[in-house]
Amino acid sequence: MTRHPVTVDRVSRVDRVSAFGATLALAGCFLLPFVEFRENRIVSGEPLGIGVADTLGVLLVVACLAALSASFVRVRSRRGIMLLVSAAAMLSVLPWALGYAAVLLQDGAVSSARVSISGGAWLVLAGGVVVWFEASKQVDSVPTRLAAGLAVAASVAASVAFGGVAELSLAKEYIVQGERFWQLVGQHLVLSGAGLGFGILIGVPLGVAASRNRVVRNVTLNVVSIIQTVPSLALLGLLVIPLSVIGLPGIGAVPATIALTLYALLPIVRNTYVGLSGVDTGALDAGRGMGMSRTQLLFRVEAPLALPLVLEGIRAAAVLVIGIAAVTAFVGAGGLGVLVFLGWGQQADDLTMLGALPMVVLAVLADAGIRGLSRVTVSPGIRGEAA
Repeated sequence: MTRHPVTVDRVSRVDRVSAFGATLALAGCFLLPFVEFRENRIVSGEPLGIGVADTLGVLLVVACLAALSASFVRVRSRRGIMLLVSAAAMLSVLPWALGYAAVLLQDGAVSSARVSISGGAWLVLAGGVVVWFEASKQVDSVPTRLAAGLAVAASVAASVAFGGVAELSLAKEYIVQGERFWQLVGQHLVLSGAGLGFGILIGVPLGVAASRNRVVRNVTLNVVSIIQTVPSLALLGLLVIPLSVIGLPGIGAVPATIALTLYALLPIVRNTYVGLSGVDTGALDAGRGMGMSRTQLLFRVEAPLALPLVLEGIRAAAVLVIGIAAVTAFVGAGGLGVLVFLGWGQQADDLTMLGALPMVVLAVLADAGIRGLSRVTVSPGIRGEAA
């Protein structure tokens, strides 16, 4: 009777990414203050370590240690589950620990007292997110990943409603801003979307033209590269006079949209050109042999094969314009940059964070959304070759 060896999905080394994330989180727990207690929103405060969160702080440290231990597990499938569970625990316990500290420190304090999230908690959050994304790559079961995500979302929502998160200074800044916050989010989305949309409408045809003509390629790639090197504030200033000459406003949404469009061009033009230039000549010859015209070759052969790189360029442009859109607040275009610069002017760190954090979230959502669009629109065969 012949015995067949049992194969085990083993890996030969430590998961460096998840180990880095867990180490980052542990550094936040032990090396930096967890929260900062202030007498009011603008004065310097008293930094406090994770011990202020009592038992919840201990649970957070245990979750970080569990993530670090899981990164050394040799069986890949088991490692993925352990990393996902520990990351979910880190991200679930963190808001409860912060809320507990906020309630405890403000009990009996003056009404103007604030508890701000400090560097240690931000490092724990960053480390937890790193471990989460690395674990998601190793867990093949979609229901498992979805269940873990829903558990984290439910825990965060419960901590906001019942766990004292609303007592944090960041939450109080949000309450003060009220409807203005969502108005600024809407303005930011419109500005970023307009810049990206015009960038696609202009950049993709320029990339196609660059792949067809050497002169157009040299001029186009050099110009968009030079534009990328111009500081955003300088570019907004340089647009004032030309726009005024042709009768357009030099401040507001018009120069902001033009500037964002110009910044979006480089990744879109470059990736479109590289994608089309990299199409296999055999595929083009086969299309010509079938009697396709140049236009048919572009849309039926070249475009599908170049689509993964084109979408990568659009993804990079989307993340870029969401960040740069903050600077357009200087020319009266609105957006989340208003809160960032208002917080700087008032030396109110939490107000600055109220403007900065949504931009990070928008950039992550845009990145994930375009990656998802790529998976839907690009055929598996082409996607595998691009990878």
